[in-house]
Amino acid sequence: MPHAIIETAISCPHCDEPVPLNGPWEAVHCDHCQSDIDVPREFWADMLRSVLKDLPELEPGTGNNSTIFGTFRQTLLAGNLVPYCLACKTDFDPATMNPTMGSKACPKCGKSYIVTAAPEWLTELLPQVEYFMNAVLIDTSGEDSDKTADRPVVFTCPQCGGALKIDGSTRMVPCKFCNVDVYLPDDLWLRLHPAKKKERWFVVFNDTPLPEED
Repeated sequence: MPHAIIETAISCPHCDEPVPLNGPWEAVHCDHCQSDIDVPREFWADMLRSVLKDLPELEPGTGNNSTIFGTFRQTLLAGNLVPYCLACKTDFDPATMNPTMGSKACPKCGKSYIVTAAPEWLTELLPQVEYFMNAVLIDTSGEDSDKTADRPVVFTCPQCGGALKIDGSTRMVPCKFCNVDVYLPDDLWLRLHPAKKKERWFVVFNDTPLPEED
C-alpha cells in the first residue's frame, strides 16, 4: 500500500502568518490573529491526490518541499516514507497496522501514535485514502482561548504602572488603578496561549488506482 509523510502549513488569509495543518482539518484557528479559517474539503482531496500521484516518481525515503499557490499559500513537505517513530526513527511494519487499531506504539522506544481511519467525507472525494498516523482530525486550539492560566502572570499597566494580574481569559484587561483598558502584547498572549507547531503525519493509501485524466 502506498504511504507518504506530510508536513504542511498555510498562510493565514487575514494576517499572513503561518498556520500549521496537523491533519485534514475542515477549520483551523490562527493563533496569531485569533481568526478561524475554513478549509474546503476539496483542498484536502486535491492535495492528497497530488501527493499520491507523485509518489511513484519519488525514491523510497525521499521527499519534496514545495510552495503551492491555490486556495491558500501553502508550504508542503511530502515524501515516500513508511510510517516511522518521530522520536527514535524506527520504521513501523505496515503489515501490523490497520485503520481501526486506534494507536500504535513504537517497538523500540514505546512512544505511542494515533492511528485513525480517514473521515467519510474525505473517502467520498478520494477513495484511495485509507488511514492516518499521528494526524489530528479536528483543530481544537481555538477552544482554549477563553481558558485561564494555571498561574496568573503579573503585568505592568503602561499608563499608571499598576500591577495587573493576567490569567489569559481575555486579551483586553481593565486596570483597576487608572480605569483604562490594557491590550496585552503578542509575546505575553502567546506565552499564555502557545502557538501550535507543525507536526509530521502519515497517510496510508489503499491500492485503488487513480482514474486516468482526460
